[in-house]
Amino acid sequence: MSEGPYLASEDSALLRAALVGYSGKSCLEIGAGNGGNLIALAKGFEIVVGTDVVRPSMADWREKSDFVLADRAACLRSGSFDLVTFNPPYLEGDETGDVAVEGGRRLEVPRAFLSEAFRVVKGDGKVVFLVNGAMDVEEVRAACGEWGFGLRLLTSHRVFFEVLSVYEAARRAGEEHAARSEERKAAVGMHGPGSPAPIARVTN
Repeated sequence: MSEGPYLASEDSALLRAALVGYSGKSCLEIGAGNGGNLIALAKGFEIVVGTDVVRPSMADWREKSDFVLADRAACLRSGSFDLVTFNPPYLEGDETGDVAVEGGRRLEVPRAFLSEAFRVVKGDGKVVFLVNGAMDVEEVRAACGEWGFGLRLLTSHRVFFEVLSVYEAARRAGEEHAARSEERKAAVGMHGPGSPAPIARVTN
């Protein structure tokens, strides 16, 4: 079983390039690996949070971002982030126990990442993620639809024997307003009128 973080490779570079131009107040990377994307995201966001089941071995991300040792986004509050991004373990199988690369026998790990991303993104936020050709895109599109999100391809690139693709999921017209209304109701219920729920902030 791997005890180290996922190290940046072609897939990391492809996702990082696709994230250029995104900006806002808060963003989350689920499965932040060695923290390379956190450094890039800090150029466009005020609050940058990364999660993973192992700590990054590099420390460059510490200056402008936070890291949470957690499984996906389980410890973070719903509707907290303007952008959620991830490059999940996407290789089919679980024989080696390497959680950095293996996505499960039925690719349940990428699916779990996607569900968590939809839970913690704001009503008007976006989810940007990378998958390989093993994922059924129409199944992903259907999952997005269940959460009220539409799906569009941002970029793709062939690397050796597989095609890597980056997608953006955003609320469909008419559903963004409803999602934001629910967030406001939840904020009032938890913190009282006029006191919006604070962004989930973590420390190193």
